[in-house]
Amino acid sequence: MHWKLRELWHLQKKDMTMTQTETLSMASSTSRDLPWQPIFTIERSGRKEVTVYGIVALVEGLANAEQSISAVRPITVLGDTSYQLWSRSLLKPWQLIQHLHILKNNYPALTDEHLALFMASHSAEPRHIEMLEEIIAITGAAEDKLKCPPAAPLSSETRDSIGDGEKARRRYHNCSGKHISYLSAIKAEGNNPDNYLLESEVHHVRLRKILAELVQRPLDSLLSTTDGCQLPNYALSVYEMAYLYQSLLSPRPVSFVDEQIQPCAASYSQLGQLMHQYPRAISGGGRVDYRLISQDLFGPTAAPVVAKEGADGLLGVGIGPCERYANGLGLCIKLSSGFDNRHMELIVKEVLKKLQLIGPRKEMRKIPREVKTDHIKTHFHFKVV
Repeated sequence: MHWKLRELWHLQKKDMTMTQTETLSMASSTSRDLPWQPIFTIERSGRKEVTVYGIVALVEGLANAEQSISAVRPITVLGDTSYQLWSRSLLKPWQLIQHLHILKNNYPALTDEHLALFMASHSAEPRHIEMLEEIIAITGAAEDKLKCPPAAPLSSETRDSIGDGEKARRRYHNCSGKHISYLSAIKAEGNNPDNYLLESEVHHVRLRKILAELVQRPLDSLLSTTDGCQLPNYALSVYEMAYLYQSLLSPRPVSFVDEQIQPCAASYSQLGQLMHQYPRAISGGGRVDYRLISQDLFGPTAAPVVAKEGADGLLGVGIGPCERYANGLGLCIKLSSGFDNRHMELIVKEVLKKLQLIGPRKEMRKIPREVKTDHIKTHFHFKVV
């Protein structure tokens, strides 16, 4: 029971009289301090049945601007889009870019599909495991050096194929592709692979500098934590994450002032290309981000799309240049209650419809005429301006 409601119950037990207005005010006093707002509400026969809360930021690229956060403008904001959230797996493209040039220069046998896997929150499907084996053979970065926790595979096909003795392995962790990219780059640089989780190591320093330059704020303003995979993770606002995803398919080149990260800029445009070309490598069948990129979710879109799921209710979407939006778009959604495929799909579909990037899709499932559905209404609480 929420502590405010517990306190309210004790006051009532003491026969202390409260008005209904005072009671409601006390029970909801902390809600004003939260960054979330209602994103959509479902009503059945005129009564609210479901309300989904969160934060939404949708930004549009501007013409004649350098590639930085000043190169976008907001066209939809809902909730506190300046609130600092842990970026979780939405950070993976930028975790890769800080050493992508090192991997390409030192391991020319790595394919583009391998590079895409380095940004993965994969499901440990058979092809994912096959690629990990290929990467190990090319780079010599062994599985027993990975520091992500052992995990069971998300893929039912893989679960059915493995023996009882290996239900949980580090290779099955959804971040193992990212971890093996760190090991491989560290090996190539001649640094100690045992220390790759330490935030003081050079790869994390490069990452922080890249983020600070892109979002244009001081390096020491980046709050850090330990992610579920045990690597350092950094807090960014929903607005900043929307901009970062807009930059993935932007035609503008990226440049960095700091000499330590200047070599990273040349490969920046490849990040979005890899995600768009190999969606299955960065995700898995049935997942929202995979289905968005492959255009399986809502049918064809009027622009190329990249997307990435993040733990606990995050989704980042980059939309490439098109006739209506010549400099592309970036979208970030945070659900306050954690990730829910159905809720996330409803929100993304509404955004794409408002942007006029998808048209009506033929209903594949025929609903019998006698089944009543017109009493169910969905109301979205955001506009696209």
